[in-house]
Amino acid sequence: MGVHYLSKRKVSDYAQMLCVSANHLNRVVKESTGKTALDNIREMLAQEAKSLLQNTGNTVAEIAYQLGFNDPASFNRFFKSVVNQTPLTYRQKHR
Repeated sequence: MGVHYLSKRKVSDYAQMLCVSANHLNRVVKESTGKTALDNIREMLAQEAKSLLQNTGNTVAEIAYQLGFNDPASFNRFFKSVVNQTPLTYRQKHR
């Protein structure tokens, strides 16, 4: 998936790039990883967010916009749903 996860967030985007159906991509990814394609996309995006939180002095809001979120609140909800803690809490624990 390369760095496409920074701009492409839908399974259908990746399916189109691979010239397969979204259902086929989901099935193959789930068989290989045990997780859906969307779960994998979200985890890669969360990994990038974790890296930025640990290794930059950017604010949470700056990171949210850098990763293509419309607002910091959306980024906070996304991050908490994947990592089970807020970006600020994560940064405080991992710096």
